[in-house]
Amino acid sequence: MSDEEQPPVEEKIAEETPVEEAAEDAAADTSASLKQKFRLTNDEEILQDIKPSLFAFTPMYGIALLILFAHWMFEMDWDSDGSTFSTIMQGIITFGKVGNFGFVLVMLGVAWFNRMLNGSTSGKWSTMYLLLVAFTPMVLSIDNIMESLGIIESGFIPLDDFDYLMFGLFWSILFVALTIFYQRSFHYAITNHRVIFTQHLFIPGDGRRILFDNINEIRTQRTFMGAMLGYNTIICDTGSQLGIGEEAMSISAGVSGNSVPSGEANSVEGQVTRSIFKKLFAFITYQRTRKIDLPDPKFSFFCITNWKSVENLLNEMHQRHSQSGILNELKDQIAESQ
Repeated sequence: MSDEEQPPVEEKIAEETPVEEAAEDAAADTSASLKQKFRLTNDEEILQDIKPSLFAFTPMYGIALLILFAHWMFEMDWDSDGSTFSTIMQGIITFGKVGNFGFVLVMLGVAWFNRMLNGSTSGKWSTMYLLLVAFTPMVLSIDNIMESLGIIESGFIPLDDFDYLMFGLFWSILFVALTIFYQRSFHYAITNHRVIFTQHLFIPGDGRRILFDNINEIRTQRTFMGAMLGYNTIICDTGSQLGIGEEAMSISAGVSGNSVPSGEANSVEGQVTRSIFKKLFAFITYQRTRKIDLPDPKFSFFCITNWKSVENLLNEMHQRHSQSGILNELKDQIAESQ
């Protein structure tokens, strides 16, 4: 190609300039929004921002599948199969036909077992959600229960047949949606002065800000699932024992006597009823105590991908802000001045 056919260099630069300017403007807008989100100081710059991995809360998705599976078991027809499991299921369904009490017992067992595991899915919100799922069919069948006991003549709730599959899909999809919403609320940042952990749910949260010179140790905690799915948790230990503790559920919770009329409270029936519900609630929500290094998503780089680069950056900034790093920097400045 001759020199005459080649486009001028000025035209090439003019063609590329709007694209570059748009990219720079977008980067500036993103940086400004992040600075506002993390509420940085004037001389503070974001070196890296991180969010939890898509698979960070995989055990919670397992709970959603367990909810769907429990509903599906009661939707199946177990008459045609003569196995031991089908016989047990048929007995549970027949025993708890009134008010779907068999399903309630199964879901209460799931909630109790999940609580006793004392793992990442054993929090109070997960337990309350499982209890809500468990008692839903009984609440919707309260009119049928009252009719069978002779309290009323006919049911007042139009829902006579509890559709297990429909409610199973509803509760499991809702649980997954709430988990994703909860997961996306966490956002972390590493700046030239500190590390920042924030959680933004319905309203912006303050989070936690830790200066590098207050960090005693930077360590990682990798699980077997994290090794398979490519994520890791990085903990910045400040010596405050944050994230390390004993988790237990007090068994003294129950129905308060102040909410019961004095006449009912002093009667034998009132005392027996209160005692049964109190012991049932204590049994379901009881949680074994164990002391573990339990990372909190609000105070650690929880289940993040590309964790090696984050760890290297944290170690570099931690060393730079340590006493040895400051002394080395002063030594270099003195050597340059001489």
